[in-house]
Amino acid sequence: MSNVLEEREHQKTGKRKTKGMRTLTSEQREHAKKLLTEAVQHQMELARGPMRNELIEGTTPVLWFGDVSKKSWLTVATNPSAGQFLNKEGTMRYDSTGPFFLLESDMSLETYLTEQHVEQTIDKFNHYFQQPDVYKTWFGKEQGGKLEGFLNGFGASFYDDALLPVIHTDFFPFPTRRYMGTIAMRQDLEQTDFGQTFLKKLLPLFSLHGIILLGREHTDRFRKLDPSITWQEPVALTDYPDAVVEFGYSAAFGIPVIGLHFKPSEQFLGLGSRPDEKGRSHGTYGSTKGLRDIGRQVRQKLDALDELED
Repeated sequence: MSNVLEEREHQKTGKRKTKGMRTLTSEQREHAKKLLTEAVQHQMELARGPMRNELIEGTTPVLWFGDVSKKSWLTVATNPSAGQFLNKEGTMRYDSTGPFFLLESDMSLETYLTEQHVEQTIDKFNHYFQQPDVYKTWFGKEQGGKLEGFLNGFGASFYDDALLPVIHTDFFPFPTRRYMGTIAMRQDLEQTDFGQTFLKKLLPLFSLHGIILLGREHTDRFRKLDPSITWQEPVALTDYPDAVVEFGYSAAFGIPVIGLHFKPSEQFLGLGSRPDEKGRSHGTYGSTKGLRDIGRQVRQKLDALDELED
């Protein structure tokens, strides 16, 4: 299901195996420019309808976070959160020197679509985790908790060159003021041609070890978008029985797909205050140690499936 021997050798030596130059190929860049243009045009359509008050003014679509020139694991969530862009007061966290391309006061999305601006935007995507203003409240800090803690247990990292690289993307590449789950027309957006096809168009841009879907709803949605996946039955982790995982293999992309029924970047919402069947408090699931343990157990189960297939 994945190149386990290559990844194990990497973990032993601490050296990352990469293919190609540490920059986008001309084919990748052209594909990225085409998709960014498509996303901007869709954002312009949304801005003319009932979604206009949900979109964060001055933002442009965020197609991915991280260096796509490297073979990576990909995490997938909903959309770029407001916290990436806005302070608690509702003002922009960054100016034009920040990690995203923001529209100047006299710039519209129509005038943004120039070769220079699109190229600058793509470079910002690719260099995101190399910049000082990464939004670590969601991704997690180096050697910390949140999603990064889970990934470290899994043997991967957004930041650490001694571990396997990770990039991130979202089903919906547009930053919104409110959490997408609270937006009434979310399901309508998912049913549009853009909502049904854009992520699948984006995936060939990346060179991937596999995909990690962050949440049961994302797992279910991806199941519909990629019917080529053969899924195993959901399993609970031995030491964290209320953390449920699905393992699958995408014939279309030739990679493993891991569906987490929980979100390592957020607290384990919905589990309640009761302990699990082993007497473990659900609060420990979201601790740095808990997330690392969970990531380690997910990786062990993936490796066990690989060995069975070999």
